[in-house]
Amino acid sequence: MFAGHAALALLAKAKRPSIPLALLVPVAFAPDWIELFADALHHYNREISHSLVSVGIGATAVALIYFALSRVKLDAFVVWLTYVSHWPADFITGLKPTWPGGPTVGLLLYAHPLGDILVESALIVACWLVYTRSLPAVSRRRAINALIPLGLIGMQIVFEAIQSPNFG
Repeated sequence: MFAGHAALALLAKAKRPSIPLALLVPVAFAPDWIELFADALHHYNREISHSLVSVGIGATAVALIYFALSRVKLDAFVVWLTYVSHWPADFITGLKPTWPGGPTVGLLLYAHPLGDILVESALIVACWLVYTRSLPAVSRRRAINALIPLGLIGMQIVFEAIQSPNFG
């Protein structure tokens, strides 16, 4: 999952407008950031970033920090859910570790780039529609709002083109 993580952050923002989108988007991508950081340190290990155990620990840590700063339990829970959403979203598109020494599982939709684009595009549009409905009426009518799903879908297509040499 690539652009779909940002879409899930939009969904969380729609449900809890008080949480900054500038926090939700990085939280939705957090396991990928951890993976990149570990790889930069030459310690590539997907169990550290993407296993159910690491996602649970990371989500809990981020939610507790957010709660300590905001004192809003429901917002902290939504931050936790946004982080945790990374694993099931990635399960659909790739193969992910479960726990240290456990099986790697997933539907590997990345093996079917067109199918992946269609699934992620549907997720993007659905989350964007919920997000748009959460905005004040005057903001909903702004043409720039339509650029959000178009930009995310465009990003997904570029990602697919980079990841899949036979794409297109």
